[in-house]
This record gives sequence, structure tokens and C-alpha cells, in this order.
Amino acid sequence: MSTSPSKTLSPTELAKLEHSFASDPSSDAYKPLAEAYLDLGRFMEAMVVCKKGVKAHPTAADPRLLLARVYAAQNKDKKALEEVMGALQVQPEDKAALRMAGVLQIKGGETDTGRGNLLKAYQADPGDPETVTLLQQYKVEIPRPVA
Repeated sequence: MSTSPSKTLSPTELAKLEHSFASDPSSDAYKPLAEAYLDLGRFMEAMVVCKKGVKAHPTAADPRLLLARVYAAQNKDKKALEEVMGALQVQPEDKAALRMAGVLQIKGGETDTGRGNLLKAYQADPGDPETVTLLQQYKVEIPRPVA
């Protein structure tokens, strides 16, 4: 479910991200730093940075989605779903949030709700290859338009 390409950062590159975030914790610098920590398996640091991102950007879905990815990477699907639902409260049509909610709900046994959210993600962007792949994976049929 990762939306960022996996890339190992050098210690210098990581230090630059940490410095950018430390210089202005309310900026968007939280995102690349949290993603770097997540890619490195440094979940506690990723969680702390994401929570600061949520606090600094309360009306954006991205920080909550990133925090959900941190929880999901640790197999804490219930916590991940809580964060995704928080993201959907601030941005109900966010395709990435709908997609992630759908997958987590299906994994958690809420099959109908999860399929519904995958369909909403598809409706938000029918050309999104990740959503189409998930629809196929979970055998969700796309409703055909009535002619």
C-alpha cells in the first residue's frame, strides 16, 4: 500500500530531512521524513513525526494516511483504520484514503463496507491503476453504466 518509491537514504540525506523538519515542524517537511523513517523500519520516529504532521495540518488527509501506513506496516490494522477514517472525515472523497479503508475493512472482515469504499475510490478516479488492481484482487465488480 506504499505510495512512495522505496529508496534507501544516506545518513546525510536523512540528516537533511531531520534538519528541515526540526527547523519548521509545521511545514510539509514531516512527510518525506516520516516516509524515510517508515522505509527504514523506524516506526516510533515515523509515528511521532506523523502525529506532528496531523497536528500541523488538521484539515489534510495526507498526514493521517501516512500515520495509517505506519500502523499498517506494524500489522496494527485497527489503529490504521482509525487513522484512515479520520482522514476521510476531513477529506471524504480522498481516493487513497478510500482505497486504504477498503483494504483494511476487507482484511478486518467488513467485506461489504470495504468493497463499497473500493468502489468509491474507483468512482473518484476510474483511471487509477492501483484501485483497479485492488478491485480485481478483491473481486469487486464495477457497476456498468446504464445505456
